[in-house]
Amino acid sequence: MASSNNTGSNEELTPSVEETLLNESGSIARVKSFSWIWFINKERIHDIDPVQCGKWMFFFSPFKTALMDDIVGTAVLDGVVVEAKYSNPETLIAAGSKQGVCCFYLNGNDKESHKRVLSYMLENGLIRKTKTGKLYNISFKFDSETYAGKYKGSGFSGKIKLADFVDLETGEFI
Repeated sequence: MASSNNTGSNEELTPSVEETLLNESGSIARVKSFSWIWFINKERIHDIDPVQCGKWMFFFSPFKTALMDDIVGTAVLDGVVVEAKYSNPETLIAAGSKQGVCCFYLNGNDKESHKRVLSYMLENGLIRKTKTGKLYNISFKFDSETYAGKYKGSGFSGKIKLADFVDLETGEFI
């Protein structure tokens, strides 16, 4: 990306990235970039298989982000996931966006990880409910689907859904 400074010359801009270590060993980090705030367990990052990697997501208002660091950071610190991220609220607000997204990453073929993440999301009220109180049947999305440009608005429907693990009426695991 190029930018003009006051002298009229162009220079390459390097995105600003801030890293904060969150534990004594330095294995867990919070990384803030222009677009995202990541929480990563560096010791376990290789547990994520690039072919199987995907995410459970939830959407949030950029004006209600006080707990985002706590919710997302705790998921990594407590071993719920190896990696998670959420949209940088400052960037969302500056762009006039009305919602951000949070992603909890795991391998799509790891049923125990799905249960762990979904349990965490349910315990923290991160899965929306319909007017009748039923949980929305959210989808797990593989990164390969994201890279291929598959989105809900374009007819995307995930292969793995909340209803594969949880009764949408009661919120209990099946």
